[in-house]
Parts: sequence; C-alpha cells; structure tokens
Amino acid sequence: MGVASGATKFLNTGIPGLDDVLGGGFQERGLLLLFGPPGAGKTTLVFQMAFHAASAGRRVVYISTLAETASRLVEHIGTFSFWDAGLIGKRLFIESIYPLVRQGVAEVARALIDTVRSHGAQLLVLDGLMTIRDLHPQSAEHRLFIHEVSVALAALGCTAVVTTSEVPDMHGSTPSEFTMSDAIVELHQSDVHQQPARALRVWKNRGAPCALGSHAVRITARGLAVYPRIETRPLPGAVPTFAERLSSGQPELDVMMSGGLPRGSVTIVAGAPGTGKTLVMLQYLIEGARQGQKGLLVGFREPYPQLAARARSFGMDLEGPVKEGLITVLRHAPVDLVADEVLAQVLAEVERTGAARLGVDGLGELDHMIAVERRRRGVLASLTEFLRARGVTALFTREVGQVVGPELDFAGSPLDVLAENVIFLRYVEFRGALRRILSILKMRDTLHDHSIRQYEIGAEGIRVLSQVESAEGLLAAIARLPSERRVKRRGTAPGRREGKR
Repeated sequence: MGVASGATKFLNTGIPGLDDVLGGGFQERGLLLLFGPPGAGKTTLVFQMAFHAASAGRRVVYISTLAETASRLVEHIGTFSFWDAGLIGKRLFIESIYPLVRQGVAEVARALIDTVRSHGAQLLVLDGLMTIRDLHPQSAEHRLFIHEVSVALAALGCTAVVTTSEVPDMHGSTPSEFTMSDAIVELHQSDVHQQPARALRVWKNRGAPCALGSHAVRITARGLAVYPRIETRPLPGAVPTFAERLSSGQPELDVMMSGGLPRGSVTIVAGAPGTGKTLVMLQYLIEGARQGQKGLLVGFREPYPQLAARARSFGMDLEGPVKEGLITVLRHAPVDLVADEVLAQVLAEVERTGAARLGVDGLGELDHMIAVERRRRGVLASLTEFLRARGVTALFTREVGQVVGPELDFAGSPLDVLAENVIFLRYVEFRGALRRILSILKMRDTLHDHSIRQYEIGAEGIRVLSQVESAEGLLAAIARLPSERRVKRRGTAPGRREGKR
C-alpha cells in the first residue's frame, strides 16, 4: 500500500506497469470502474489483482453476476501462473449471485454488503455490472444501487472494483457508475494496419497523477502486463556530460573519432546490406567486454546462435562474454512487436545489468514498431534522454536501401537527427569492382576526421584502411580518378572525325 499526497492511501494492483499508469495505485476504500468490450481482459485483470491482494494477506471476495458457473470460471483463470489454489476459501472467496440479480437491485446490494461483512473482506470484485443494468435499466434505481454499495463498503473498510462491458456515449447521457467512481480504467482492442493490439487508458484517478493516453497491454501465461508510453515516464533532470571516450574496437576508426565514441552519446552506423553494420556493433560490444564494461545487445532478425556463429567466423568471441554476463542478448522476432513493450524491456535490462554499452541491431525495426508516425520523434527522444542520463553509450545500426548509385537515400528515422554521431558505410564502384568505403558524416561538438576511408571485412572483422585515393563521385558510388576525368575532357570534338594516333 503506497501513500500519495495528503492522507489519501492508495492500493497497489500488483499488475506490472499498471500502478505506474495509475500514479501509484487507486484510492483505498474507493470505487474503481473497469470497462471494455468482451475479450479485452477485464476478468483476467481483476483476478490477477485479487490474487495479489490475497497473497499480501488481504481478504478478497470475487462476485460474478454472469451466468457462467464458478467451476467454468476457475477452469479458465486457473491456466494463469498467478492462480494459487491454496488461497481459495481462505483469503479469496469466489461466489456467484446471478439468481439474485433477477430478484431486484435491492437484493443484490444487500447480498454484496452481507458477503463483505461476513468474510471481513478488504477488497470486493463485482464482475459484470452490465448484467444488473440489463435486467434493471431504470437509471434512478441504478444510481441508488451504486451509491448505497459504495458508501456501505467504504464504512466497512472495503475497496470495490467493478467491471462492465458498457462503453459510455461521449455525446449522450453518462451512466451513473462513471460519474460516481473514484477511478475509471478502460481496456480495449484495436487493429493498427492489420496488427492486433491491446491497450489500456486511465480516464481518471482521484488524488493521483495518472499517465494520460493509451498504454500497451500484453496478456501471457503470467497474466496481464501494462507497458506505459515511454513519453509519460518522468524525464531525468540535468543530463551529465562526460569527457570519457569508448573504443569502437577498431583502432583506426577511434583515431578518426578523436579517441572513440563520447560516453553517453548515440551513434548510428548506416549502410547498405552487406556493408558490415552488425560487425561494427559486435566489435564495439566485445571491445567493451574486454575492458570489463557490460553491454546489452538488442536484435530483431538474427537469433543468438546465428549471431554468435557469424561473430566466430570473423574471429570474434561473442559467446564468452555472454557466458560471463558481460554481454546480455535481448532478441525479439520481428512479429507483432509493440514499441513500448520492447523499450520497457530494454530500459529494464539496462537498469538490471548496469550496461555501459548498448547495441541495437535494426533501427528500421524499431521505427516500424511505432505505428503512429507522429509518435516516433517523441518515443526516440525519450529513449535517448534516458540512455544519456545513465551514461549509456548507444550504437544503432540503420539500413539504407541504395546499394550503389548517385542517391544516398539517407532520410527517414527521427534518430538520424537526434543522434550525435553518424558513421556511413557504402559500396563504391571503382575500376570494375565494388569497394567498401567509410566516412563519418557527423560528430556533434567533436573534432573528427572528414576523410573517406576504404575498409575491408576479413578474418578479424572490419579493418579500416588508409585514406582513399582522390577520386570523383565516391559518395555517389561511381568513382573516377582525376586522370580519367581528363581523358573524358579530351574527347573528340563535335563534327571532327577521329583519326589515327
């Protein structure tokens, strides 16, 4: 039980992320209304809350107004890991009052109050207020029922959680339970570009600074979890500045960056497929592990065994630092991903491991997760603020579509603007062969080498070579030597026949 401003006491739900959205919990001895369509997860949420309260020593009563039998209900909810049969009948009591609902609202109110009193309950869950409204639609009678029950329960020291499938009409009359509740939480489902998603919204929570907007929800075998929008997290205060430099694992590249990557900065390694972006990231993390700095690798496409095998083929040992706990691998298959869920796990792992280095292999996947385009800048800005505040030096790989050709195709992600450093890897066609070239497009507030370098990928990973011989059109990916430009200028003049040399 947390305490917020004043003397108001707040009851924690025990549901991951929900208390953060509610601003610490909901008012003890108050009335929490949970609404949403069938299948949104209301019953799962209230049972999870009930078991949490019972395991903490509270006496809880769950009362259903639905026609579904208690045994059938137990069969469904019993599949979740939060289910504890040892609490049933001791601190958690499950009852149904469906037959009483037909007898009238007064009978239902009397039964609820008597049940709470007899069990000494501190938390009451009434699942299915819609059934009472359907059978007794008179608004005045319904309002009196809500008032009498909430007042009586508060006097008994009991907090009430009520669920309903009714969604209020914003342009019509509002049901009485919406105006009389201390907290209102909505669960809903949606399809964003044919991607199904669950979400939760707090309409109000008296006395607590709740987080506005929709927040991602996931239901798994462990139950329901809420992932608050990263933009609603309190931003850190003054972001510290660091003079320290972190080695990239490639000495020549460190020289180009005046000693390495500034600690607490964000770097994008951009390039076409096959240019070695992932290898740059692996070298960066493995070098950190060699120096005793913990790292977090976040990937989306390649499973860890495949990534470890690739590192091994280029003379890099990824498996050793992973076994020693110096590098943690967090991999998400790129299917039905929700940005807030993924980023919450990333930040949690950064906190848990104390990671000093972060490598995210696939900025494009992260961009794709953020379904609402106008959210992207805010989401990525919040992420970078949290990383900088913790002194985490992050490196993101970013794929550009153009393999060779005159157009750079280097726009899209807001992180391109937010990042302090951008390293660009590219193919160039030179004398009938493809060469790989590297350049540092920007390093904010840092002197760096502006030259274009050739690099090779070999048995020891990426190795940066000396400065490229002067040639026209390197970044356009079609290079010509100065002598070749002169030959072109001496070409045959118009109207003049070519003779023998």
